[in-house]
Amino acid sequence: MTGRFRVLALLLTAAVLQATVFDEIRLDGVSVECLLLVSVLAGFHGGPERGATVAFLAGLLHDSVGSTPLGVHALVYAPMAAMAGHLSVRLVEGARTLAMAGLIAAVMVGVAAAAGVGALFGLHPVSGVDLITTAVIAALSTLVIAGPTSRVVRWAVTGGLPVDISLTEGPAAGGSSGR
Repeated sequence: MTGRFRVLALLLTAAVLQATVFDEIRLDGVSVECLLLVSVLAGFHGGPERGATVAFLAGLLHDSVGSTPLGVHALVYAPMAAMAGHLSVRLVEGARTLAMAGLIAAVMVGVAAAAGVGALFGLHPVSGVDLITTAVIAALSTLVIAGPTSRVVRWAVTGGLPVDISLTEGPAAGGSSGR
């Protein structure tokens, strides 16, 4: 299975889960943000460029299965994935708690940014306290599915490419120039 088909299968599965299962399971009126999670994890595992591409498509899918104007979530998800991709390069290997805190923060910022962009397009505005409560509940409920989703996203966005690239290996690593 090629990388593009993996990403397509991932996005379609996440969109179906978002529109069916996670839309029915709500805490205080807030559902799991599956497509936002996939977007952030695509940036984390696939890098900023690949993550932004996957996230833009995930945002379009989110708008097509929801009731928001087409493109609102795509405007938010792509920069969130690019940011996660840039920050993942700077994380120390094994900094699991820092990565989880970053994921919670990314989901909270993504929910707040989507509400802000939606308000610009005339959707119902959300007040400050309600927005913070909504963002916290969405982040914590999304964290529950982050583990298995991370493995699937990593499989999809790496698409057969090496996951870890060592910059010290290769012909120049031994100090000889090969001449």
